[in-house]
Amino acid sequence: MGRGNGEGDGPVVTFYCKDPGSQGDIECDTFYSTDRGSWVVQGKARGADVGAQLVALGDDEGFVEISGPAAAVFVRKYVREHYGIDLGEAAP
Repeated sequence: MGRGNGEGDGPVVTFYCKDPGSQGDIECDTFYSTDRGSWVVQGKARGADVGAQLVALGDDEGFVEISGPAAAVFVRKYVREHYGIDLGEAAP
C-alpha cells in the first residue's frame, strides 16, 4: 500500500497507523513508514508561534501536531512489532 512515484529523492511511504478516533480517511493524524527506515507523520500544521518554541528547527524541516491517541497507537504497534512486547490497550 505504498505511495509515491519513485521520482526525486522523496521516500516511498506506506500507511502504518492512524488516530483510532478519527472519522473516515480525511483529516486524521496518521503515521507512515518509509522505504528508508524513517517515518512521515501527517497531522495539523501549526504556526510560527509553535515553531518558535522548537529546538533547532532547520530551514528544510516542518512540524505538525498529533493527538495523544494517535501517538499511543503508534507506540503500542511499534513496540509489539520491533520488540515483541504487547503493551495492551492501557487507558490514556
